[in-house]
Amino acid sequence: MRILAVTLCLVMLASPVVGHELQIYTVIVNSEGGQPADIPNGTLKEGDSVWFWMKDTTENATLVIEIEKDGATARSGELLFECELDDNGSKVDENCNTRYDFVFNPQNSAGLWNFTFFTYVNDTLERTSNGSVNIQVDLHDEMHDEMHDEVRDEVREDENTTVEDSTSNAKLSTKSLAGIIAVISLFGIMFISSQMGESKMFEEE
Repeated sequence: MRILAVTLCLVMLASPVVGHELQIYTVIVNSEGGQPADIPNGTLKEGDSVWFWMKDTTENATLVIEIEKDGATARSGELLFECELDDNGSKVDENCNTRYDFVFNPQNSAGLWNFTFFTYVNDTLERTSNGSVNIQVDLHDEMHDEMHDEVRDEVREDENTTVEDSTSNAKLSTKSLAGIIAVISLFGIMFISSQMGESKMFEEE
């Protein structure tokens, strides 16, 4: 039983955790805010991603996106509607971005996340709009963790049983050895006593 439990534990540790098929959800942010501003419930799970595209064509407009959950925040850099490209199709300014990608942690990211879209024109804040998403728990990962914990506990129980059995066997072996020594000692005493008795008989004769 112990060997089977250990084997299962090793297989689970060596195997990659395969959850749901990861999803990427696209939010278009234009002059009216996020489209959609609120991502439908049940759409995304832990480990999924949201891509925010800056599609506001207002002249000299820039976009900053803030994502918040339970007081913790993540913030994008400035996003532009388009980036200048050279003759080879590469960005002239490597820091120029038109999209912000956010990946929800595969673990402990379930819950309500709030989005805030800050639109600046000529470096002046012109508009603020909001959105949200409710990230679902990846149940597959939870089941994997529970199975891993069960196997680990079973291995520990088997190890404890083995240690107890070994201790009991050691105690039994010690007692047996002590008994054997006592019997041998008894026979030795009896033999010495008999020899002493015979010696006295010869002396009397």
